[in-house]
Amino acid sequence: MTAQQPSEKILVVDDQADIAKLIVLQLQEAGFTADWAGNGEAAIGMLDGDDYSLALLDIRLPKVNGIEVLSHIRESGKDTAVIMMTAHGNENLAVECMKAGGVDYLSKPFAMDDMLQRVMRAITNRRVLLQKQRLEQEKDDFVSMLSHDMKNPLTAVIGSIDIIREGRLGAVNQEQAEYLHAAIDSCNEVIAMIDNLLDIHRFEAGRMQIKIAAYSALEVLRGVTRRFTRIAEHDGIRLRERLSHETPRIAVDKNAFSRVIANLLANAVKFTPEGGEIVVSCRCLKSAEVPWARLPSYVAVPAGFAEQDCFVQVSIRDTGSGIPTDDQGRIFERYVQSRGGVGRERGGAGLGLAFCKMAVESCGGIIWVESEAGLGSIFVILLPCYSDDTECSGQ
Repeated sequence: MTAQQPSEKILVVDDQADIAKLIVLQLQEAGFTADWAGNGEAAIGMLDGDDYSLALLDIRLPKVNGIEVLSHIRESGKDTAVIMMTAHGNENLAVECMKAGGVDYLSKPFAMDDMLQRVMRAITNRRVLLQKQRLEQEKDDFVSMLSHDMKNPLTAVIGSIDIIREGRLGAVNQEQAEYLHAAIDSCNEVIAMIDNLLDIHRFEAGRMQIKIAAYSALEVLRGVTRRFTRIAEHDGIRLRERLSHETPRIAVDKNAFSRVIANLLANAVKFTPEGGEIVVSCRCLKSAEVPWARLPSYVAVPAGFAEQDCFVQVSIRDTGSGIPTDDQGRIFERYVQSRGGVGRERGGAGLGLAFCKMAVESCGGIIWVESEAGLGSIFVILLPCYSDDTECSGQ
């Protein structure tokens, strides 16, 4: 057997002293530091007072049994791995121990070689788990740093540039104003990347707060489109709306849905050449009008989604260079960008569309792209209509 690092401490908990001492001796010969507790109360005291990598825990103990000790370990937040031991076990008891947080189960009598192999496997798995937890913590720390140490200073930069652009510190000519506008747009683009990264992390960690309520899709679309009009005009791009006034409301998180539209419009502006056109459309569809058979294979349609009677379809069409067929499913993944098309030199982190997919799906909808290389792209969002007839009576 390979000797282990002395820092790996193991607690043997067994009321049979002769068996416990034999196990302790075997563990010490294998390179571990091993202690013994003769009952559950003593074990809890020792576990609370020291850091043990592993506990070999007998189930049948006087006063406080092994299952209760195991529950105490898990409730206390200790990362001690636990292997249960018993001479009176069965399959049901083993399952109960695993559900309670045990990592393995030994039936007495057992061979010492088998015990040592199981101990080493549990220790190795614990190291891997702790390393994963450390990496997750480092990721959380990095995300927190992005939010506080990068986003806040950028906001201050935008405010300072805006003061200059407005002429508060002296006259600004047209050319200077254009450069200042470009600087503000670039800062906002970086902030959008940070926001996308933060929210993707929150989605994956299950900590994204989504507040679903009924909103007019038209009002949200008009509000976001208005912000992009100047940006599109600056790049020589025509931005138009085709919005049906009889569109029902949708149940979404307003902030998340607004950012979805903003991300799609930012992409459309980025990849549409000067003289091109972007069209934002919104209309109501009956289920029979939805092209279900044409949905791409990467679209995960929620259970019961197709049985809805009414849908709101939002689409953003551009006249850019288009997206190769092989890339169309991949672009909704993190850090992935299409390999084709002009506009790539303008950068991007490949996070915007990943956020769009997560946000749309969190609102019960689906999103996909229709595109041919050289013929532009259409990003389509399909959401169920808000079903409260009273609320929708004025639509």
